[in-house]
Parts: sequence; structure tokens; C-alpha cells
Amino acid sequence: MPKAKQLLIFSLLLALAGCAGQSTRHRDTPLIAEASERFRNGDYAGASQIYQRLAETSDDADYFRLLAADAELRAGNDRAARALLGAIKPDELAEGDQQRYALLRARIDLNQGNAREAMARLDGIDYQKLTAPLRVHYHTLRASAYNQLGDMLECARERVYYGQLTNNPEAIQKNNEAIYDALNRLPYKVLTDLQPSTQGTLGGWMALVIALHSSDASRTQALQVWRANYPGHPANGVFVEGFLGKKGKPVETTPLKSPAKEPAMAPTPTPAPVPVPVSAAPMPPPQQPAPPNPVPAQTAPSAGGFIGVMLPLTGSYAQAAQAVRTGMSAAWNADTNPGRPELRFVDTQGADLGAAYRKLADDGAKSVIGPLLKEEVAALARSGNFTVPVLALNQASEANNRDGLYQFALTPEQEVEQTASLAWFDGRQNALLLAPASAFGQRMINHFSTYWKNLGGKISNIKTYQPGAADYSETAKRLLSNEAGEAGTAGAPPAEFIFMIADTRDGRLLNPHIENQESTRIPVYATSLIFDGQPSAPQNADLSGVTFCDSPWLLSNDTGGLSRQTMHAEVAQTPAVYLRLLPMGIDAYQLIATLNQLKSGGQSQFSGATGVLTLKGNKVNRQLHCAQFGDNNLQPLGIAPTLQPSASPAAPNAIPQ
Repeated sequence: MPKAKQLLIFSLLLALAGCAGQSTRHRDTPLIAEASERFRNGDYAGASQIYQRLAETSDDADYFRLLAADAELRAGNDRAARALLGAIKPDELAEGDQQRYALLRARIDLNQGNAREAMARLDGIDYQKLTAPLRVHYHTLRASAYNQLGDMLECARERVYYGQLTNNPEAIQKNNEAIYDALNRLPYKVLTDLQPSTQGTLGGWMALVIALHSSDASRTQALQVWRANYPGHPANGVFVEGFLGKKGKPVETTPLKSPAKEPAMAPTPTPAPVPVPVSAAPMPPPQQPAPPNPVPAQTAPSAGGFIGVMLPLTGSYAQAAQAVRTGMSAAWNADTNPGRPELRFVDTQGADLGAAYRKLADDGAKSVIGPLLKEEVAALARSGNFTVPVLALNQASEANNRDGLYQFALTPEQEVEQTASLAWFDGRQNALLLAPASAFGQRMINHFSTYWKNLGGKISNIKTYQPGAADYSETAKRLLSNEAGEAGTAGAPPAEFIFMIADTRDGRLLNPHIENQESTRIPVYATSLIFDGQPSAPQNADLSGVTFCDSPWLLSNDTGGLSRQTMHAEVAQTPAVYLRLLPMGIDAYQLIATLNQLKSGGQSQFSGATGVLTLKGNKVNRQLHCAQFGDNNLQPLGIAPTLQPSASPAAPNAIPQ
């Protein structure tokens, strides 16, 4: 275990040990010593068992439940931690223990993706009464919450506070890297606008990031000026020397894994469920990412032309655009063709889409990728004819059957159809349908119902739930009751599986309740919303047995080429909500060169990062890969079957693969 983690774990353990009074919590008993030793050595499950035994015999039971809950959280067992905290009466805790309780609850909130709830708990803590070790934990939790919310400036500010509370060199260096990573995700204009009014250590960090955006020729001088202006800054040492040692090479940042993944620092965030390139896109995060990577962009077209790329590089969807661009740039860099066309990026934020397209065409673009947003695709489709082929990264009805305009989107409807096809292929015909009580949920209910009935399937019951609720036990009871649901009548045939529309957070709460309601496990199928992109997250145990279909890039264990494992730095840099846009960017670059082949029809297909891709009309169809959650990992199930509803509702036709 790294020394920094050992130090943080030990300091947090000491903090939780407290120093209030002389109750049994402080007696130097063999059990307490053994639990402390197990905790320091990373045996959190063993430590938790001892703390729970102590809770049964101690006159300070809730204190040891706090220690046990902390150990369970570090072991990745959120369910056990919640149960332990649920047995505590927080109003009856001593003041110091109330603060520790609030910190642990905030960690659970963050594990479930509830950053706003976590922040509300943290705001209710009296900071002045926290011990120094608990202040360390307090600031790392706040940094994690701001990171989930997309507020990278405040995330950096919290890490600056954390840096002032530690003297460990390794922890300081990693914290410096985390501060730089957070600020480097801000748009350059935001940095330059805010930096003059931001004083102190944070202002110095912002000035440093600005200096590192200098051109190759002037970067060394800019760093030397910065060092002279900030002689006592915590980055003025090993951290800056690391950049000076690059001798004028472009700045290369390998972001840390999110601090939320460090077990002694903060919990793992759970992303929002719906990626941008679908018809019902989520609300954007409040902040934007760093300026796009400069690798392939050129100011003039190459002799063989260039590919124009239209993305919202600034504004609310800049983070989504950056994820697409990162994937596209990775594919461009991996292209060994010496005649590969350059990429020229155009910001569509507030732009006239038709004029932007015509400018690219007039400048010599051989093809165009983008735009990204549904309304932008519709606007472009209405703008005129397409002399240069366009691969739009979304779908709009205005773009249907437009010559020269192709639509490539990550639509949830395709996922519903393929996961439903897998259930049918597994021999299941009677479904229970569970979806969120929202416009998106109703849209998925409508699509599944139509598709499933056209296959010849039956729906025994349809139930909705409130997304983000704290308890779904009643939802599970209602779903699995014998009462007729919205979709059927009393006496409907017994259900053979549940089709669940849920994000990771809700799915992890719903699935255990569903499992507990049935003496015989009823299979659960879901769309990719259920998967947060973390194949080995301990919390996935709550999803054990759930089957879903997703992009093969996210599910594969390959370590070569443009695999997820090879692109670990880009993955760590990308907000989880936009992770699926990385393989979309990879495929977009490779698809644009194969459109003519796909247009030939027949069995023409392209095995991409987002699936096996074919072209029908002017729409790109994806055939996904499927997997099932095990206790500790994902079990691959192979490629999703594609079923075509036939005239006979009892016998859909399987399309040969």
C-alpha cells in the first residue's frame, strides 16, 4: 500500500478513535488493538467484524458501529455500511461522533452519485470543531462532490485546502497533480477571466496552468516568470521542475484517477445515466472541460484535403464534445496511413450550422463529422444540399433520407431492442417492465412495449418508480405482486423476467429488493444505463445477475490498439457521464472512411468500438455486446442477437450474423 494511503488511513482511524472521555472506546484491549492492526493493513472486512463484536459488548456501541461502517465503506460494501449507520441514532451521538457520522453518510451519498445530498451534509458540519485528520477527510469529500458536479474550480479550491493540512511529500505531489488536473479541465478563457481576481495559492495554480498553455517556444520562459512571481507556492519545486524537464515538448498531462477512487480519500462517484447523443439528453454539468487536445488540428488543409469536425467546443456541452474529440484524436494518432487527412475542428456553439458546413466544404474538406446535438443536426439538415458527405453524431427526423447526410447516434431505443432480443433469444416471453417515472422512462416504456409485442411477447405488469429515492422495497413488492398492472389484467401469465430501465445508482438499490422478494430468482435484463463503466467496482455486487448490452469497448478486456485499457489516461480524464462518447469518437473517425463500403449493403459491416456497425438508409445501426454482472466482475455473453419481428407474432426471425 502506498505510504500516502497508509498515512491517510492511519490518520482517519485516529480521528475516528477520537479523544472524548474515558469510555470503553479507549481501553487498550486486545480486540481494539487487533481491529486497528487489521484496519491499517487493509483488512477492512476483518476490522469491521471486530468492531461489530465490540459494539455488542461496549457501553459505546454507536462509536464502534461508526468504525465498522467506515471499514465496510473502504471494503466497498455500501450495503453493510448503510445498515450499520441505520442502526445508529445520530441525535443521541456525542458532538464529535455526529460529525463523523455526517462524513460517513456523505461518503455513501457520493458512492451513489448524490453529490448535492453529500454537499448538504458537509455544509451542516461545524468545521471549526473538526479535528485536523477529519478536516483532511472533509476537504477530500468536498473535492469529490464538486468533481461529480462538474465544478472544477471549487474542486481545485478544496484540494488547495487539503494541501495545507498534510506534510507527506507523496501525498502533496499527488494532490498537486489533482489540482492541476482539475484546473486543466477548465476552458482557457475561464482561467484567464477568473485568475486576476483569484488571489493566494489557488490564483497561483491558475496562473501556472495558463503559463503551461503557452506555445512550445515560450513555455520555458513563461514557467520561469511564474516561478519568480510565486516563490513560495507549493507547486514551485518538484512539480514545476517536471514540466521544465520536458524541454519545450508539448504539455502532456496524465490525470490521476479520480480522487474519489482512492479508498482513504473519498468514495467512487456514480455518473448520471444518459449520454448526450440521444433524443432526450440530460442537463449539462455547470462547468466545462479543458481546451481540446491540439494534436491533429491544423490551420491549413493537407494536400489530400482534411476532415472537418463540428462540435460544441464551448458552452454547456463542451465536456461532451471533448470526450468525442479525445476518442477521435486517439483514432487519428493510431492511423498509420501517411496520407491520413488532418482534422479541423469548428466550434458550433452559437454558430450558423449551414454556414459552418459550407465554409468547410469551400476550404477543401473531403468529409465532415458532426454536429453532436439533436437540434444542431436538425438545423444542418434544413440548411441545404450536401456536396461533401456528413456523418452527424445524433439523429433528427429532419435528417432522415437526406442524401449525403448520415446519422450515427447512441440511441437508447437500439439498446432496448437488443436487450429485449437477448431475453427473447433466452426463451423468455412474459415480461415485467420497470422504468423511472419521467418523460424518458415513459419513452422507454412505449418503445419496449411496441417492440416486445411485435416480437410476440407479453407484458404481465408495468410499474414506475421515483428516480433517486432512498428505498425501493415497496416498488419491488408492487412490481412482483399478483395484482394487475398498468399493462395487463388480473390472471396474466407469470412473468419470466424483468426488463428494468435504471441507472447505476437506482439499479444498485432496486436489484437487491427484487432478489429479496422472490424465493426463486427472476432474471433481470437492463440497458447500458445500469453500467457506470467500472467493471470491477465492489458495489457491482448489488447488481449481481443483471444482464445488459453495451458498447464492446466498455466491456472488453483487450489491452491492445485503442482499447479502454490502453486509453486509461483518457478514460481517467473523461467524466463518467460522457465515457461512452470516447468510443463514439473512435468510430466516427474510422466510419467516415468506410461509408461507401457500408452503402453497398448486403453483409457489409464494420466492427467498431461502439458495436458492429451497419448502414440502413442513412442511419448507422449498432449491434452491441452483452454481459452479466457477477459478484466481482462482468461475465461476457457475446454479441447481442438481432431479431426482426415477423408477420407471425410467435416467431420472430433471427438475422444471421
